[in-house]
Amino acid sequence: MTNSVFYLIFFYLRNRKKKESIMKKIILSMLLLAFGISNLVAENISVKVTSSTPIYRQSIVDVPHTTYIEEQIQVPYNCNIKKSNTNTIGLDTIIGAVAGVVVGNQIGRGNGRTAAKIVGGIGGGYIANNMRDGTSDTCYRMEFRSIPHTNYIQETRERLVAYKNCGYIGNRKICKKTKNKQNYIYLHY
Repeated sequence: MTNSVFYLIFFYLRNRKKKESIMKKIILSMLLLAFGISNLVAENISVKVTSSTPIYRQSIVDVPHTTYIEEQIQVPYNCNIKKSNTNTIGLDTIIGAVAGVVVGNQIGRGNGRTAAKIVGGIGGGYIANNMRDGTSDTCYRMEFRSIPHTNYIQETRERLVAYKNCGYIGNRKICKKTKNKQNYIYLHY
């Protein structure tokens, strides 16, 4: 309000006719000066806070919830099985030799056919005998592993945003919102 009075007096002095008396100008100048000084000397009042109430704001937050699913898988490993090379003639060697003779019989004529039977029998027996000892070095074992699975669930949370600090001047309740709790509220008049 004092600023509006200040501007009214300023415009009044500026727009006056030149015939007016100097005394009126001096009086109005003094009033203008008095209003300007009263704005500079504002009164500060401190009020003791009697209650501080927290102010919360609710917000919705996505909260991760992780669960684990158990899964059984085959894992290869090197088992280092010791091979026993006994070189015994077993049923598999005999079957391999007979198969080799049958295949050799299909090749050639005359003495070539006889040679093919001999080579086929020896080759079939040799291959069948080595297949018996040809176990692989890779073994498999069953293992369990946990696979994480994350779901997001919306939750409502409260967040502290300010405090409503209140006190009394006489019977009049004065409140002011601040970021932190205050012991005193400062008012400027």
